[in-house]
Amino acid sequence: MTLFASPFHARAAAANRGNAWITRNGLTLAECYESVEQEALAARLSVAIADISWRWRIMLEGANAEAFLARLMTRDPAALVPGQSFKALWLADAGGVRGAGVVARYGRESFLLAASAPDVEWISSAAAAWDVAVRDVSAEEGGLAVIGPHARATLEAAGFDAELEPLAFRKLSWRGIHVTLSRWGEHGGYEIWCAPDDGVLVWDRLMRAGAHFAIGPAGVAAMDVLDLEAGVARPELDYRPAREAAAAEPLPASLGLTSLIDDAHRGFNGRNALVDKPASRKLVGLEIASDEPAPFTPVALGDKAVGHTLRSLHSPSLRRAIALAQVDAAAAVPGTAVSLFLPPSMDRPALQSVSAKVVDLPFLPAPASIPA
Repeated sequence: MTLFASPFHARAAAANRGNAWITRNGLTLAECYESVEQEALAARLSVAIADISWRWRIMLEGANAEAFLARLMTRDPAALVPGQSFKALWLADAGGVRGAGVVARYGRESFLLAASAPDVEWISSAAAAWDVAVRDVSAEEGGLAVIGPHARATLEAAGFDAELEPLAFRKLSWRGIHVTLSRWGEHGGYEIWCAPDDGVLVWDRLMRAGAHFAIGPAGVAAMDVLDLEAGVARPELDYRPAREAAAAEPLPASLGLTSLIDDAHRGFNGRNALVDKPASRKLVGLEIASDEPAPFTPVALGDKAVGHTLRSLHSPSLRRAIALAQVDAAAAVPGTAVSLFLPPSMDRPALQSVSAKVVDLPFLPAPASIPA
């Protein structure tokens, strides 16, 4: 795979003192600037900016775009007006989750689909039958998330009108450059999308505006911590998307995604496969009695295996390791004590059992915004 630099790479490289890099969807990004834990805490206590240019984005355009998306997504876009968005799923024919993302209405016949993992070939093939044009615009803009209690104050100090409802967006001119301001994320903040050539300018303006609020950059690793604390299961990180037509797993309920399905919307692909098909396991959070994460390991209730963990990371806010887990209904009650195994290491070649407690998701709410 050919790797590309983000529009913010020059500034990220200057701030990335440990030279720690990671790739997402073909982009080279800072994994960590100085401290994963400090960056994750800064996003909760002050304000942080994070490069989200790696998010996959396509435009769907044509007279049938609305009807096609109504067939594709688990919510009907007919109710959206330009500037509004919703979060929804798209499913395989047999009901497995292919993807989850944001659908934003740009115009009468134009929509944006933004997601963590690309699925361009399948969607393009399906769209062609509806005479809908699909255009990958991931490289046409860079994106910075602005998150934390002082996110709104930072944007206002930078000259934005930050009065914007969650899931809304608007295109505007910001001191001579064209940007899109959106609120599509899970962390109560904002996103600024700009042309690649304006990336350095946007970064610098935000850093100057947020200096009074102790703004700093957050790497991909810190954003992964925040996603986990928010209870968000990510494709390719927590689960394999259902990329075959006959794939019946993973079910939306097993990933905590049923809220992204509109029960009144009956025409979407894969819906019939979901009828009378309850998930055998439920997504829960686990607070682990250890600082050491326990990813993708069995979960036991007494002597019986009742599920397994997904991603597991150390939460600096909770001061312990946490994990997403898929468990049987009997073990999904908050407060249930379970056990799991820490993975072997060079210093500890044997498996070690550790206790954990089932908790509701999210582990933590999104940071509350403080007015300027």
